[in-house]
Amino acid sequence: TVCYFNVMKKWFSQLGKNFKKTSSNIKKSIFSSKLDNASLEDIEEAFLLSDLGVNYTNLLIEEIKKKKFDKEKLSNQIAEYFEKQFEGIENFLELKNIKGLKVILVFGVNGSGKTTTLAKLASKANNEGVKVLMVAADTFRAAATEQLQSWGKKIGVRVISGSNNEDPSSVVFKAHKIAIDENYQLMLIDTAGRLHNKIELMEELKKMLRIIKKNDELAPHNKLLVLDSTIGQNTYSQIDSFHKHVGITGLIMTKLDGSAKGGSLIGISREYKLPIHAIGVGEKIEDLIPFVPKDFINALLGENIGEKK
Repeated sequence: TVCYFNVMKKWFSQLGKNFKKTSSNIKKSIFSSKLDNASLEDIEEAFLLSDLGVNYTNLLIEEIKKKKFDKEKLSNQIAEYFEKQFEGIENFLELKNIKGLKVILVFGVNGSGKTTTLAKLASKANNEGVKVLMVAADTFRAAATEQLQSWGKKIGVRVISGSNNEDPSSVVFKAHKIAIDENYQLMLIDTAGRLHNKIELMEELKKMLRIIKKNDELAPHNKLLVLDSTIGQNTYSQIDSFHKHVGITGLIMTKLDGSAKGGSLIGISREYKLPIHAIGVGEKIEDLIPFVPKDFINALLGENIGEKK
């Protein structure tokens, strides 16, 4: 849509500055047609500034040396290498063509933008004519429930919530029953933010999964981890922990409208082979963008969207 590309261009125009400057400097080099050590140091710095991480950056530099990338074709060769990290992964999250009731469980640490992201997903589905129900299962913080209820009024989506300190699994069970009985098509469950290293909170999340399966053994159909891009390489420890305890079917990365460069998404895809469904680039309802690897890579390397074929 027009809105999608407007948001993409506005944000992506800022994303590739680190690498674009480096690439330009390399192309102006008066040395041989092969990359020299100074150029490789520039590339390494650009990768690190783009938040690819030390380990993955080192792997890439060794790959560039081994394959003897040509500085005149640098951007294309690196883009092709990056694209391979996303091969075989279906990033699209279906929110429209739903048969029966689809249940999506959303989780993540406090401050990751989890509740806002859930509301944005609900709004997108609601605008497509899908009958949506949101569930406020963070019963420990009244502010969390109020936030989701506020979103519900704003986007015109019903919210089911419980009383303060009510068992979150009980709230989810009742909401799931309502969703089934009243023929809802999509149920999005907002959970309490939890530190990934708190075992008791992970056990609570696992209990919620068991409760959901009492109404539908195939649910939840998606288990989405929302990641805060500003924490950089710490995303790996969060993915490891949530994947181990509850299993992750897909990722959404938020707060890419600030100083974060988002390069960690490439390393994450290489490491875990999990779908990256969307990226959040602002607070507005339209600022949740479907993740398209080619567009993201082009922007990271300082190219225009759709420029590479």
